[in-house]
Amino acid sequence: MIVGNRHNTDSLIFKFIDERIKKVLSFAEKNDFKALEDNIYEINGKNLFYILSSYKTSEKISEKYAEIHKKYIDVQILLYGKEKFGYCDISSVKKVYKEYDENKDIELYSAVEDEDFFVLKPNMFAVFFPEDIHRPGLSAGIPRNVRKVIFKLAV
Repeated sequence: MIVGNRHNTDSLIFKFIDERIKKVLSFAEKNDFKALEDNIYEINGKNLFYILSSYKTSEKISEKYAEIHKKYIDVQILLYGKEKFGYCDISSVKKVYKEYDENKDIELYSAVEDEDFFVLKPNMFAVFFPEDIHRPGLSAGIPRNVRKVIFKLAV
């Protein structure tokens, strides 16, 4: 997992990020998502696309499931709001809620061990690799409306 600010391209982290992830962040920097509706948008077919998503965060961790993907790297950029994420390694799985769905590329977990948390603010990004369990949609303090763009980069 990688967390950073998409505007801090001089940061040391950008020297070590994979070129494909840099291209995604560059694409996000050059495009204005405000006028677009929440939907799925293709860039390079199934190899690279993005999802615009708006929702209200939840105070209750039990309302949000931890998830993992096998076919795609998630590059999530928060456009507005404030969102807390849970995260842990695949070895921390305790209870599968919904088995892996190959069509949706997602497996859901109702319980994980050793879960840590971090908060994204506008223009911050998080990169989740296939072995990174993540739990999006949590409130950082109070429930808020958030909007983010989620790039799906085929592995």
